[in-house]
Amino acid sequence: MTVYGRLLGERGMAALAPECRALHAGDGVFHGRITVEVTRNPVLRAGLRMAGFLLAVRDVELRLEKRGRGDRDVWTRRMDGQVMETVQWATPEGRLAEQLGAMVAMSRLVPADGGLDLVDWRFRCLGLPVPGWIAPKVAARERPETGRYLFEISIGLPWARAPILRYHGWLDVTETADKRG
Repeated sequence: MTVYGRLLGERGMAALAPECRALHAGDGVFHGRITVEVTRNPVLRAGLRMAGFLLAVRDVELRLEKRGRGDRDVWTRRMDGQVMETVQWATPEGRLAEQLGAMVAMSRLVPADGGLDLVDWRFRCLGLPVPGWIAPKVAARERPETGRYLFEISIGLPWARAPILRYHGWLDVTETADKRG
């Protein structure tokens, strides 16, 4: 069972629309499109790159590979010559944890409108809790659209007016590379 499956349970998975359930039900390779918007501030851009985030791209092909590894899931995203790999697991408190470089982001999964909202974010950097007054502010949601899984993530900082990173797009969940062979 995937990390999302363990966190949501049978009832939570059943609340998801087929498009979102297909993505979170098991391993697979999915294809779609993504746009990544990054702040123009050079210092913040450098920080995002050091943290392992992607460079800005507009409407490029996205390949997402999801693989279970014990009690964790590995998500590898490939687009426009870039690769971003994260490891996800369930925390003892029932949160989704996702590691990207030295940062671990933790959130609660809330079924909404056939998809999920990721809320109540907490962060650790180099194993230490990041205080709320300097922690990133994240809005993340996924929704279904006929045959597609839609995603939108926005990351800001308490002192920044606009998001420092925003990415959105879709994945075709009607056919995975695993199904094609």
